[in-house]
Amino acid sequence: MTNSTSVHFNLALALAVLASALANAQLLGTGIPVANPDRVKAKTDQTPRLLSAFFGLDNGIRGNRICPDGAGQDGMPVVLSHIIDPRTLQPEDFRVFARSGAESTPLCVSLLPANDPGEHRTVLLIGEFGDADKDPPMIVRVVGDILSDAKTGTTLNFSGVETHVIPLESGPTLVLAEVVSIDEWSIPGRGSPCPKDSLQVIRVTWAGGVRLPGGGELGDDERPLYRVTVERPNGSHEEIAPAALAELGDRDNNHFLCLDTTDPIVSVSFPAGHLVDPNQDLNPYTRIAVTNSPNAE
Repeated sequence: MTNSTSVHFNLALALAVLASALANAQLLGTGIPVANPDRVKAKTDQTPRLLSAFFGLDNGIRGNRICPDGAGQDGMPVVLSHIIDPRTLQPEDFRVFARSGAESTPLCVSLLPANDPGEHRTVLLIGEFGDADKDPPMIVRVVGDILSDAKTGTTLNFSGVETHVIPLESGPTLVLAEVVSIDEWSIPGRGSPCPKDSLQVIRVTWAGGVRLPGGGELGDDERPLYRVTVERPNGSHEEIAPAALAELGDRDNNHFLCLDTTDPIVSVSFPAGHLVDPNQDLNPYTRIAVTNSPNAE
């Protein structure tokens, strides 16, 4: 390693340590205990992590089959980085910390409605997690042994990972975009399918469920709002619209972008002001890089 390389490496390491310290410092004075750093690994594709925790409803859950005793409770979808084994999921696996430091455990947790193949990574937490105005939830932490699905590769344990909570007043954003294999997108699910002649499919996952203002489902009018950046054979980048929009009609937080190109996908974006979450907050402009499926490891 040259002196110049060593300097850059040491600087990068110092910045990473500083960033971690600052993140922990944000929790000081709130009463929220900082997670054990030995339990939280670096963010790599092989590392389990929470991609988002979205304060979707404050005392707005209706009683239903997901949580019969949940009427009037808060709703918070949490998106995990990998597909999980449903048998390892329990309400006591999560702890929610409010700004005051008050801790709560969900009353119920569910993988519904995101229940199609490849979607077992959005967990809906239902319970009393704080007051949006006086004492909002700030941190979601996994405190139990939630395991990734062994059928997708190496079994990973989410215990110890955490993320900051997206506030109630914030609109929904994209938190994951990944290439989906034909073995997965060709399997019939509850949502609408991509055309059989699609050459490539991207699954995009929002922090929470999204609908049109007024409650309608997305359709072909919204298809060109999704902008997909592809890398052409000459190395240039070009924005295109999906040839079709699928995985609709099942009221979850996932969409399929059905493409008519095999060129590598770089990123996906969506403009502000077209979709709302269950709290009727409009989405901001959102853009995210595309990855190969983290479940094919």
